[in-house]
Amino acid sequence: MTSVLEASSFVKLPFESVNSYVNFYNDVSQSRNRRAVSRLPVLTSLELENSVSIAESFVSKMYTHEVNIAGSGVKILPGTPAQGQLIDSQPSQEALQMNRDALVALRASKYIASKHCMRLRISDDECARQLSELKLSPTSLGKKCVTGADPAFCAGDPRFRSQDDSCNHRSHPTWGMANTPYRRLLFSAYDDGLSTPRGSSRSRPLPSPRAISVGMTIDEDRPDRHSTLALMQWGQFVYNDMAHTVTSHMFNTGSTINCCTPEGFPVSPRHSHSACFPIEVPKKDPFYAKFGRTCMNYVRSVAAVRQDCSFGPLEQLNQATPVLDASMIYGTSDEVTASLRSFTSGKLLNNGNFLPQSSTPETDCQIRDSASVSVCYASGDSRVNVNPHTTVMYTLWMREHNRIANQLAKINPQWSDERLFQESRKLVGAMIQHITYNEYLPLVLGGKYSRRRGLALSARNSGYSDLYDEFTDPSISNAFATAAAKFTNSLMSGELELVGEDRSSTENSIIELKEHYNSPSIMESGDNFDNLIRGLATQSGQKMDTKYSKAVTQFLYSDDSNYGMDAISLDIQRGRDHGLAGYNSYRKFCGLKAANNFEDLQDTIPKSSIAKLKSLYKKVDDIDLIVGGIAETPQEGAVVGPTFRCILAEQFIKTRAGDRFFYDNPSQPSSFTKRQLDEIRKSNLARVMCDNSDHIATMQRSVFIKPGPENKLFHCTSPQIPSLNLDAWREEEGFLTATTNMS
Repeated sequence: MTSVLEASSFVKLPFESVNSYVNFYNDVSQSRNRRAVSRLPVLTSLELENSVSIAESFVSKMYTHEVNIAGSGVKILPGTPAQGQLIDSQPSQEALQMNRDALVALRASKYIASKHCMRLRISDDECARQLSELKLSPTSLGKKCVTGADPAFCAGDPRFRSQDDSCNHRSHPTWGMANTPYRRLLFSAYDDGLSTPRGSSRSRPLPSPRAISVGMTIDEDRPDRHSTLALMQWGQFVYNDMAHTVTSHMFNTGSTINCCTPEGFPVSPRHSHSACFPIEVPKKDPFYAKFGRTCMNYVRSVAAVRQDCSFGPLEQLNQATPVLDASMIYGTSDEVTASLRSFTSGKLLNNGNFLPQSSTPETDCQIRDSASVSVCYASGDSRVNVNPHTTVMYTLWMREHNRIANQLAKINPQWSDERLFQESRKLVGAMIQHITYNEYLPLVLGGKYSRRRGLALSARNSGYSDLYDEFTDPSISNAFATAAAKFTNSLMSGELELVGEDRSSTENSIIELKEHYNSPSIMESGDNFDNLIRGLATQSGQKMDTKYSKAVTQFLYSDDSNYGMDAISLDIQRGRDHGLAGYNSYRKFCGLKAANNFEDLQDTIPKSSIAKLKSLYKKVDDIDLIVGGIAETPQEGAVVGPTFRCILAEQFIKTRAGDRFFYDNPSQPSSFTKRQLDEIRKSNLARVMCDNSDHIATMQRSVFIKPGPENKLFHCTSPQIPSLNLDAWREEEGFLTATTNMS
């Protein structure tokens, strides 16, 4: 227990010291065991520019190879599991351009390393650290760094967020912005110090992610009799708001990359792209062997130029805005947002009160040919169609936006379409923030823990928090996005219950998740929209452990239900691709005692899981973060174990303290009035479900907890499920604030 308390001690610190805490642990981890080493020579601007020119030439020369690959027909095929994976990680054109710039910077770093580090006998890790001290600014790549230095960069209306959340921080305009790098809790861990994934070199081999998935997990129904599937779904919904890791395409042609043949073997070396990092499937795999498949597609994530504009190791791009701003509903660019708006009375587009249909269903859903197109939706995020419950959640909030816009238009008939849209968007974002910190996090992290760490909002019933810190960067940590936040996959169920008004379901009212990946048409059939909502609020979620549904480990993005991909294998491979240090390093970061051997893990991991880890990994330091994290035993009323709780808490502290637009911040042009704050604090997901379903009549107050004597069902008209009184947004006609010019 002592070690568990130590693991989260950092969040006792005031918000302004979070960065100093993280920097302290980075400094400790980086300086430990470091002896006097040789240093890179001082490099002139000309030498640095020369390295960039050589790198540009190298990337450009890949054009011929990419044309040959495309000409051979090696690409993602429609309707396949690989296409499902691509939909989940679809990059924008802006992201792909950033990827190319980042890879030029990486190649330049490798050129410098090969020229100097080997000669000076500087180790790979030390070389990477020294390279990260060299700035790109003297080179032509310096112009590609995301700085927001243009004086017109922050010229928008200060009452409302920009679509990409630029200028959230006036002193650091790119903090909180979309298409910026993930940040690091620990220095990157690549086999060559710069980009070679951990465990992929012959000198430091790690077991196949698929072998680990098979060895660590089983498909066993272990329902959590306390929480519902809504807890899992809200976690994934919020994750989609904060993080979006996207996969590389060909640099010069823009074509998709496939690393496995249609028969399930690795593509030949001459057709293998440099971004290929396929997952080896053992020949005797208990599931895939019957299909003869030995290759699972994995394409390396889109890279980003380092946030400090330096040479050095590979970093990955976050295509989402890292703050909670409902960007998964509205998009992260003016162009995407405009495509989703009706430009009438502040509303979003809809199609019969469902989300608008995608204009490119062949890329947004797993559709083999145009003749099979049925239903495919468009929203602010490409993951909207991934499964029926996800689509339901996106639809609920589209409807909530339009419901709010309707009411505000009646209250303030003088407001323009633009004003109605921005005010509705702002309120929806505030509601999602309140539900996350007031209802969701206390259950995931534990109520007492959340209150002690300032992450629960229930203790504050009125007034402002004043927790915003201009010097807290809200960027998403790579460890959060790539590992800790993925705990929700363990909570998923392979069977989704369609639940009637009496809150019962029958054998005939169950749908198989594996049959509905990126194929959401079932939502519009009969009463399924309401039945899926009630299912979220009634069906038990699974416990967070190493028991995973086959729908996730064998049938992810399944192809006609025969086979799909394995989420755990993908998560492990992504952690290695991103250069995440091993689980033991994050234990130390979080204040737990460093494990010298497998037996030292008994303070957080059950003996049965330790035995499996020992059979799979040669050394305790080899354990992947995602694997160690899911193996931990939840403690102190939390859903997750101490290491994941530490990483999640660190992120949500920064997400709140580093967001100027967080709803209860005072003294900002964007600040709500105290009366409006009182109404926002009534926000709850039960009310959103009641107001935006078709015919649901009853709901429990906390939809994350199963209905029962202490969480009774109430009629949707009951004051026990509070509603916001939007009269608090009434503005006298002709009244102008100091900044109003759009009403």
